[in-house]
Amino acid sequence: MKILLIQPPDPPKKQIIRDHMGRFGIVKRALPIKDDILPPLDLAYSASLLEKNDFDVNIIDSPALSLNPSKTLKMVANEKPDMIFVSTSAVSIDSDLNFANNLKKITDSFVTVTGSYLTVRPEIALKKRNIDLVVRGEIESTVLEICKKKKNINSIKGIAYKKNKKIVVNPKRDLIKNLDTLPFPSYHLLPMKKYSYKLLNKKPFTTMLSSRGCPFGCIYCPYPIGYGDVWRGRSPENVISELRMLVEEYKIKSILFRDQVFTFDMKRTEKICDGIIREGLDLQWRCETRVDRLEKRLMKKMKNAGCQAIHLGVESGDPDILKNYAKVGLSLERIRKTFKNAKDVGLETVAFFMIGFPGETKESVKKTLELARELNSDINWFTVAAPYPGTKLYDMAKREGWILTENLEKYSGREVVMRTDKLSEEDIKKLLRTAKILFTNDTIESIRKLFSKDGIISTFLGPEYLLKRISDKRDELSR
Repeated sequence: MKILLIQPPDPPKKQIIRDHMGRFGIVKRALPIKDDILPPLDLAYSASLLEKNDFDVNIIDSPALSLNPSKTLKMVANEKPDMIFVSTSAVSIDSDLNFANNLKKITDSFVTVTGSYLTVRPEIALKKRNIDLVVRGEIESTVLEICKKKKNINSIKGIAYKKNKKIVVNPKRDLIKNLDTLPFPSYHLLPMKKYSYKLLNKKPFTTMLSSRGCPFGCIYCPYPIGYGDVWRGRSPENVISELRMLVEEYKIKSILFRDQVFTFDMKRTEKICDGIIREGLDLQWRCETRVDRLEKRLMKKMKNAGCQAIHLGVESGDPDILKNYAKVGLSLERIRKTFKNAKDVGLETVAFFMIGFPGETKESVKKTLELARELNSDINWFTVAAPYPGTKLYDMAKREGWILTENLEKYSGREVVMRTDKLSEEDIKKLLRTAKILFTNDTIESIRKLFSKDGIISTFLGPEYLLKRISDKRDELSR
């Protein structure tokens, strides 16, 4: 049996990163040159498990190969696979499903689609399209079982399908408890030289998962949908073995760890760093984690092991918003301490902030901007809250009538898709514009010099005047 795993082409004039936001995906502004091209690790893991079980497998990563739909369809027709698995994201769902539907038209293949949005809403794929199956949740074990039981899928957990014109959703599959049992991703099936990430300049580059899952339950976060709500970590020995293989066989120089909470188990992280140092692996890497899962001693070791930067969710500078909605269990004191420790150690920081939480006011957002100025992170990313289906925020927003659109292709973090009890759509748009002007990386230094804490506060007293001054200053800088 021949099996083909496909990351579909991007929609016209868009760049999609499907594994971001818990695999709901993000849209990057269209650029002449794509700056972030990440490998589809879920497909590569599935391929490795299939190869281990003696299946004939291939992967087509259309975005990395700059393939449009017609070229990809032609490649598929030449491959003549028996089964096809297509990854999707919420922000490209129509394009992805249309592509999968077209596969059914040109082949006799059994076509299955995967993705976090379809985990929550499998009917989106099955109602109006000629698609055979949806895989829900963590895909590797389910993909293997589908390939083994193609003619008898009814009993498989973690799928949805049509039967007698009705949609059947089978029970969820249990998460993979021991990630060490998974073989390493089939990197040899990927165009490894094509991958890049603008914040890591050493090449060749790839991504890696040393753990999966996030148990913290933030109301807005889609990570548990894509990776599970139970944290599971690979053993340090297993992680080091994969790192060594990547360096020796693929000459990898930089890695973005896609773990949702890389330092959840700080002792495990320390052992991974010890292994990198002991093995002499010359790697530049970045990771994402929580502010309260870092100690200064660990950060020093991470720095010595090649860590360049840590990506941290701060979300809000209002302690009430943090406590009730944004980051349960975090305090402003802990946030300040972690960012100070990172600077002392010499680690770069990326701070994530969100605008538009329930209960948030303009005064709350002012506190967030003041905290962002105080933390003085190397990069600040401001987005708006989005009620992803399957999250607690979605349930709340749906109940309160806050949702402005359920077109998930607009859930980019840049478009306002939800109002709140205190902030209108226009309020959130203005606040996001202000935050981005004040803290966007390409103008941050000049803006910081121009505006003090009082200047940030004045945003709320006279935003039109302030924005004009910023615009004038940017014009001056560009001359």
